[in-house]
Amino acid sequence: MGMNDRDLAASLAKLARGPRAVSVQPAPRTGGSKIHVGFLSRYFRNHTIGRLMAGVIGALARQRFLVTVLSVGQADDEGGRRIRQAADRYVVLPAQLGPALQIVAGQGLDILYYADLGMDPFTYTLAFTRCAPVQCVTWGHPLTTGIPTMDYFVSSEDLETAGAQAHYTEKLARLKTLNVYYDRVAAPAPLKDRGFFGLPDRAHVYACPQTLFKFHPDFDDVLGQILRRDPQGILVLIEGKYPRWRELLLDRLRRTCGDVIDRIRFVHRQSRDNYLKLLTVSDVLLDPLHFGGGNSSYEALGLGVPIVALPSEFLRGRITYAQYRKMGVMDCVVHNTEEYVQRAVELGVDRDRRQAVGRKIREANAALFEDPMAVRELEAFFESVAPRQS
Repeated sequence: MGMNDRDLAASLAKLARGPRAVSVQPAPRTGGSKIHVGFLSRYFRNHTIGRLMAGVIGALARQRFLVTVLSVGQADDEGGRRIRQAADRYVVLPAQLGPALQIVAGQGLDILYYADLGMDPFTYTLAFTRCAPVQCVTWGHPLTTGIPTMDYFVSSEDLETAGAQAHYTEKLARLKTLNVYYDRVAAPAPLKDRGFFGLPDRAHVYACPQTLFKFHPDFDDVLGQILRRDPQGILVLIEGKYPRWRELLLDRLRRTCGDVIDRIRFVHRQSRDNYLKLLTVSDVLLDPLHFGGGNSSYEALGLGVPIVALPSEFLRGRITYAQYRKMGVMDCVVHNTEEYVQRAVELGVDRDRRQAVGRKIREANAALFEDPMAVRELEAFFESVAPRQS
């Protein structure tokens, strides 16, 4: 996870594609004077992808854009209904590859915009076929696809380093701001106390509420050092989607952090409301090395909870950093693992410092939410790459 995955992604795509990809004939464009953009994902629902994409889908200027949502399956939860209502056209794709490709190609799109590629085998397979003149992907899954029919990877300047084009098989599009129109995060009510989560009141709670596959072995020493330097500290993690994930990580932590393993706690997977409440009873959040938070960082910073972050060379480890840059608050951004441990412990043990940083975040975090510039930047990108209208 701390390496350039471009060649690996390209090799995987070559293997997955096989000797030839399915071919379809894209229909003539149907947007008239408007640029017709199709947004495609399996996760247009109460999911990270749904939350990252709903605002943009609803806010694109309809006098210039026709918006079609292509959903693999239909979700009837709140997030799914919101996206369906925001679209000009809402199309449910079947689970069969051939019919799904015919439907996508039949929309007459100018641009096909994948919200994520790499988390779902079906959408990954769809992407090998050209269904629109221009095909793009963004960082719902923050890795290059390696797929030759993917023309652009849409990112932003703060998410990328100077030589980042070398990380992508797609042409890298760096927007000036984060290309997300994210809803303001509301504080959950009523708030819970720590006892609700089985956590002691007087401990310093360092939480890393990330999916467990993000825990690179390089992170183990950082976690162990934090607990060694703060005898009152506990580390709180969330159980994985599968019980085996927790067992594997615990086995590793027993080997690398055995002297403090009794202060590493797992809590059950939570509803979103209780997850937000867990953030509010934590003192400090820890962004994993190499593959950090994205949606979860929007949520935490929206609540004013400090996150210690060490940006990496690659997008997948720079999203929290980019959010701090957008706010202009850099108190929790560090440059190496020693600084990471030191900053985390400072915030954990010094209540006044922690509260001051939290206030600073709350005073600045409006910059992260419902940002019209994010939409204008994406519109300008679409206009720059859309086929010329005859």
